[in-house]
Amino acid sequence: KMLKEIYDAPPVLFYRGTLGEPDETCVAIVGSRQMSSYGSTMMPRIAGPLIDAGVTIVSGMALGIDGAAHIEAIKRGARTIAVLGCGVDEASVYPRAHFRLAQQILDCGGLLVSEQPPYMPALRHHFIARNRIIAGLSLGVAIVECKLKSGALITADYAADFNRNLYAVPGPAYSSLSKGPHKLIRDGA
Repeated sequence: KMLKEIYDAPPVLFYRGTLGEPDETCVAIVGSRQMSSYGSTMMPRIAGPLIDAGVTIVSGMALGIDGAAHIEAIKRGARTIAVLGCGVDEASVYPRAHFRLAQQILDCGGLLVSEQPPYMPALRHHFIARNRIIAGLSLGVAIVECKLKSGALITADYAADFNRNLYAVPGPAYSSLSKGPHKLIRDGA
C-alpha cells in the first residue's frame, strides 16, 4: 500500500515468497557494507524492538548492515523483506555470499522483491532504483553507519522525498562510518 503512494512507483514487481498484508507496517534499516563492531552491537538494539512490536524489517540484502537487519529478523523468527537490485530467481541472487540468507528469508515467511526481471544480474544503476523501493515500502527509514558517499544516504533522500520518517543512529565521533548518520541528524533526522 505504501509503495503505491510514491511518485515513481514501479509498474511491475517480481517476487518470491509471501506478499503479506497490504497495510503491513514496515520500517527499513540500511547502512554500510563495511559494518563495524559498533554497528553489529547496535543492530539488535535497533531492529529488535521494532520486530518485537510486529514491524516488518525491509532492507536491501547487501553485505553489512542490510544483511544484519535481515538476520536479526530471522533470529527472532520474524518476517523480513529484501529488495534486490537483480532478479529474484536463485541464479541471480546478489551478493552470492547471501544466497543462504535469501533462502532463510523465504523460510521465515519473508519476501524477495525486485523490479528487475528474472535472470537479470545486479548492475550498478539497479541499486539506486532498489533504494527508492526500500523507502517506498516503509513508514520510515533508519540509517545505521554509512560514509558521506553512500547508497544509504540515497535511500535517506528518497525517504525525505516520499515524506517518510527518517532516523539516524549516532556513532562514535572518530569513525568515518558515523559521518553519514551524524550529517542526517544535523539536518533534522
